[in-house]
Amino acid sequence: MQIISVREHPEYKEKAIKYFQCKWANENSMKVYEACITHSITTDSPFPIWYLMEDSGEVIGCAGLISND
Repeated sequence: MQIISVREHPEYKEKAIKYFQCKWANENSMKVYEACITHSITTDSPFPIWYLMEDSGEVIGCAGLISND
């Protein structure tokens, strides 16, 4: 099992967007996750930051920290 920082591993961006949208988004917030995760890869700010938990190549959990949490 491993914890993956999407910022440190931007190749996981699409996988992270899909997973967060599947688990947390509603019809109105789908684009919010996409924009926020995309922005998190290039920002100099400590937030937002997103993580995936992966086991045997399968995402089994997630966490995200954003400035309004």
